[in-house]
Amino acid sequence: MTRFVLISGLLLCVACPSSEGDDEAAGDEGPACGEEVVVKDEVTPTIMEAWGAACMMDSDCEPGLGVGAKCITNILSVFDLPSGYCTRECAIDSTAVTFILDDPECDPAGGVACVGIDGSFTACAPTCENDSQCGREGYACTIMPLIGMDGDPTFCLMNAEACCTAPGSC
Repeated sequence: MTRFVLISGLLLCVACPSSEGDDEAAGDEGPACGEEVVVKDEVTPTIMEAWGAACMMDSDCEPGLGVGAKCITNILSVFDLPSGYCTRECAIDSTAVTFILDDPECDPAGGVACVGIDGSFTACAPTCENDSQCGREGYACTIMPLIGMDGDPTFCLMNAEACCTAPGSC
């Protein structure tokens, strides 16, 4: 059984499956973070031109997202974001809520959600329906790692397994 707990603002997995001691998993390391091959249809326009665009510093994000845009390269010292991820900060006022769709704090026009956990990490991201919308290598359309549940919206995010920097927590 997989169970998650919130400790000092960090969501950790307790009794999660692990590949330690698993001979099959030991020989198959898989792709490195950002090197995953996700099949894109080359027709669908990307939603990652402003939200989720590659960046190295906050100023790289301002042309697409305006003043106050943030470049994040890691989430809570648990997940690396390949080549950075342009976003804006937002607020979720409950630890029981992990996303707010069409959050006006992210984009008054709608279409962008605030995702995360109050007091730990929150950021703005548009929802997606398929991998082709993501448009960047190393990103696929998936639910939020650790906090997402079946039926939750999906977002263009990194490969949680390959980009985990805190083994045993992902």
